[in-house]
Amino acid sequence: MLCMVPVQEMPQVARVTIHDVARRAGVAPSSVSRVLNKHPNVSAQLRQAVEEAVRELDYRPDAGARSLRAGKTNLVGFLAGSVVNPILATIYMSCEQVLRAQGYSMLLATSLNDPHLDVTYLRLISRRRVDGLIVSSAVARVDLAADIVADLSVPTVMLDRDMPAGERISAVMSDHATGMRQAVQHLVSLGHRRIALINGLATVRPFRERQLGYQSGLQAAGLGPDPTLISNVAVAESLGYVQTQLLLDMPNPPTAIIAGANLLLLGILKFIQERRLVIGRDIAIVGCDDLDIARLYSPPITVVARDLSMLGETAAHLLIQTIESGRGSTVTLPTYLIVRGSSTVAGLGHT
Repeated sequence: MLCMVPVQEMPQVARVTIHDVARRAGVAPSSVSRVLNKHPNVSAQLRQAVEEAVRELDYRPDAGARSLRAGKTNLVGFLAGSVVNPILATIYMSCEQVLRAQGYSMLLATSLNDPHLDVTYLRLISRRRVDGLIVSSAVARVDLAADIVADLSVPTVMLDRDMPAGERISAVMSDHATGMRQAVQHLVSLGHRRIALINGLATVRPFRERQLGYQSGLQAAGLGPDPTLISNVAVAESLGYVQTQLLLDMPNPPTAIIAGANLLLLGILKFIQERRLVIGRDIAIVGCDDLDIARLYSPPITVVARDLSMLGETAAHLLIQTIESGRGSTVTLPTYLIVRGSSTVAGLGHT
């Protein structure tokens, strides 16, 4: 029969301390410390007595306490809006692999895209005396988190977010504007003239840069941006759906739609399916980031892509560099267009 012991009745195992080792060896705690720290001026007799006591008591030094005394914890805080987001999940995993190989452990906090939780978690992480931070803050009011990051004075890498002022603050950015400009030029070359953009809020850097690239691509083609074809909304599938409906119900609807985020793309695809339009024939679609939904949809979706694993690896290396040098820097990584079946045919109109 299996017996469950109530938690409050479970015996508490006392941690073996350096004082226990000293008593067993018959020496002072300071002598134990000298042996454990491999001090050169220690007699063979003392070293043998301490090492035997350590083995007998199965003593394990408190790595956390030792690192604090050394002024280093080998902990890195990672603040993300949501790791359910496959983009951030990929970045986090590649980042963690690099840091683990360098002897760091990561503390992950997810704010569920709540900017106030961003601030709360940043403060909590800083109390753990982390050696550094990697921050991808919530999709709104990034200034709140930026102010906290600047005040903490902890070596920090911002992931594709506007940088607060600070000597030890670095950033890894993506060149969203170039990839978006390529997408617009691609659509224009296929005969599209009414190209819509359903985008996130322009207060967040990636969406702002994508919109600038979109406008630049239109201007390079001699097409003035039409405000009725541009939507800035919170990133949600339902809003992508609603904005697509509004666009396609216009008297002169767009023949191509660019989605500034994957959740918006899902809403766009859902409405187009319900309207029984054929992507690549009745309307062209372009997304951002090369995730499974883009590769597996039929036809596959043309996307403005970036190397998410490289982004995470770069953030990790840049943080280590910032910790060691005490100086921040910025690295910008490229985006590029992957052309697929969703945009290979010029818009012929839809019913």
